[in-house]
Parts: sequence; C-alpha cells; structure tokens
Amino acid sequence: MNDDPMRAMIRDEILKAMQEARPAQYTRADLEHMSPEQIAHARRAGHFDDLMFGRN
Repeated sequence: MNDDPMRAMIRDEILKAMQEARPAQYTRADLEHMSPEQIAHARRAGHFDDLMFGRN
C-alpha cells in the first residue's frame, strides 16, 4: 500500500464529497411521522438506504 500523504488527502476528500452528495438519511423514527406516499417517495430518492442496508 502506498503511504503517499497527497494520495491519502485526495482519497479523504473524494470520500467526503461522496458522503455529502448522498441524500439525507431518514431513521425509523422519521417513518412514524410519514404517510405511505411520503415513505415511497423517500425510498425511491434514497433516503432510506442506510436503514434498508443495515447501516443505521
């Protein structure tokens, strides 16, 4: 593995940008206050990705 500090800095910036580009993630508590239509729209938009894939 390469220990180049510039490479590490670039990697960290790319990962940060990818995280910021994701839609806000909703929780189980958010579900309680949403209609079925709102839930379906949020799911399609990716707001439940962490919840659905066990990351939340």
